Amino acid sequence: MQPSYVHHVRQQVRAYGETRSYTYLREAGRELVEEVVTYPELDRDARALAAWLAQRPESAEPVVLLYHDGLAFLRAFLGCLYAGVIAVPAPVPHDERSTRRVAGVIADSGARLVLTTANFQPMIAAATTTTVVSTDERLGDPDAWRLPDIDTGTIAFLQYTSGSTGTPKGVVVTHGNLLHNEAAIATSIGIDDTSTGVTWIPQFHDMGLIGSLLASIYAGANLVFMSPTTFLKRPVRWLQAIDKYRATCTAAPNFAYELIAARATDEQVATLDLSTLEVALCGAEPVRARTIAAVRDRLAPAGWRPSALLPAYGLAEATLLVTAGRIDAQPAVTDGPDSVLVGCGQPARGLTVRIVDPHTGQQSVDDTVGEIWVRGDSVAAGYWNRPEATRHTFDAYLGDEGPFLRTGDLGMLRDGELFVTGRLKDLLIVNGRNLYPQDVEELVEQSHPALTTGVAVSVEAGGRERLVVVQGIKTALLRGTTLAELTSTIKIAVARGFDVPAPSVVLVESRSVHRTTSGKVQRASMREAFLTDNLSTVLHEDLEPALSRTATATH
Repeated sequence: MQPSYVHHVRQQVRAYGETRSYTYLREAGRELVEEVVTYPELDRDARALAAWLAQRPESAEPVVLLYHDGLAFLRAFLGCLYAGVIAVPAPVPHDERSTRRVAGVIADSGARLVLTTANFQPMIAAATTTTVVSTDERLGDPDAWRLPDIDTGTIAFLQYTSGSTGTPKGVVVTHGNLLHNEAAIATSIGIDDTSTGVTWIPQFHDMGLIGSLLASIYAGANLVFMSPTTFLKRPVRWLQAIDKYRATCTAAPNFAYELIAARATDEQVATLDLSTLEVALCGAEPVRARTIAAVRDRLAPAGWRPSALLPAYGLAEATLLVTAGRIDAQPAVTDGPDSVLVGCGQPARGLTVRIVDPHTGQQSVDDTVGEIWVRGDSVAAGYWNRPEATRHTFDAYLGDEGPFLRTGDLGMLRDGELFVTGRLKDLLIVNGRNLYPQDVEELVEQSHPALTTGVAVSVEAGGRERLVVVQGIKTALLRGTTLAELTSTIKIAVARGFDVPAPSVVLVESRSVHRTTSGKVQRASMREAFLTDNLSTVLHEDLEPALSRTATATH
C-alpha cells in the first residue's frame, strides 16, 4: 500500500517530537496570547477524534468543518484524515449570504455531520438539519485509534472553490495530490525543518490550509499563525510576529502587501527586524509591480530583502501551487497588453504548464496569451459529484499529451516564466479590444483616494458590449469632491487609459462589493446585481441610455 499524508505526518511526529509546534496568537484585548500545541499533542488529539469518528455512521459521508481560525480546526481536520473521513473545510457563516453558501456546501457534499466549537454550535444547529457536534472536549480515546486502509488514491478532503466566477464546486483532493503538492511547495519555497512560518490567511482557504498549516508539518517546520481579523485590525502585527519569532517564510495575497506598504509607519518600521525573512509568497490574486516596489521601499529600513517577495500562481483544482518565482531572485516584470505584468515563476516540481488557444485548442507559442493548462500529480481528481464538469475541466488533451487541467485563467510563457493576465470568463471585449477587468479596476482605484474596491464588467445592450464600472467608495475620503465629479474622474481615466468609450459608472458603498470568503471580488455576481437592479447602497450612477434600468432588466 502506498503511503498517505497521514503516514507522512506520523513519521514527522516520531522524527521531531516536542521540538516542533504550532503557535496560535489569540487576541486578548490589545495583546496577543500564545496557544501552543506540539506535534505529539496534535497527533494525540487527532487520534482521539478519529477514534470517535470511526464509531459515527455519519462519517461515511463527508464531514463539514466550521471553525474560526485556531488550533481547534487543525485538530479536527487532521482527525478526519486520521479516520479516513473526507473533510470539508468551510467558513463559519456570519450573514445571510454566507449562511446560504455554507448550506449549499453541506447539501452539495452530502454531509450528515458538522464539527465546530461550542460557541458556534447553537447558531449552526439552528440553521441546518444536519447533526452539529462541538469538539471542544475530547470525544474519543486516542489509544483506541487504528490506522484505516488509506493510500495515495484515498480522498483526503473537498476544497470548495471560492465562487469568484460561479457557483462553488467541491474539488476532490486525494492523499496523493496533497503529498505531491506539499513536496512541490517545500522545494519551490525552500521550506524545511529549519524553517519557521508566520501566517494569518484563513485556514479554510487553500493557501492557508495547504500552503501554511499542512505544509509546516509536512516539512517538519514550526508555524505561528493568527486570524485574518487580528491582522486586519492592526496589519503591523503580521510584521511584528515575523520579527519576534524570527520567521523565515510567510505568504499573503497582493492586497495584504499593499496594506502594509500603506499602513506601516516610520516609527513602527524602525522597531522591526525582518532580516530573517527569506520568502514572502504572494499569490491568490494578481501580483502588482507597484506593490512589489512599495513594499520594498517601505520595509527596506527593517532589513526586508528585495528578493523576498516571491510571486506564485496556483488554484484549488491543482491542489494549490502551480508555479513560483525563484528564491533569492527579484520578480520578473514585463509589459503586457495594457499594464505591467509580474512573472509568477516556473512550474513547480512534477508539473507541466502549457498555454493553449481557447478557441482552437492548439498550443500557443511563447509571448502569446492563451488559457493556462496544467498537468501533473498535483492536479485534483475532479469535482465532487459533477462528472460533466470534471470531464470538461480535468480531461483536456493536446494531441496524445494529457490529461490536462483547463484552469480558466489566461496567461503567457516567456523563457519558461508564466505571466498571468486574467480570467477567461472575466475577459472584457469593448469595441473589438480585449481588456482585463483587473487592469481597469486598478486604474480606477488609483484615480482618487476615496475609491476602494470595484468591478469592471461588460453588458450587452443596443447590439454591442458596453463597459460598466461598479465602484466602491469611502465617502469620508471625498475631501470636497462631489459624487458627480468622482464619476467624471473615473470615466476620463478609463477612456484615456484604454482608448475605449467612457464607461457607465455606478458608485456604491465599499462594503456592497461582493467578495468571496477569500476576499476575491465576485464580478459575475456584481454583474447580475447590476442587471437585476439589486445593487445595494447605490450612491450615484451615470449610465449610457442603452443601459437604463428599463433596458438592462430585459437581459
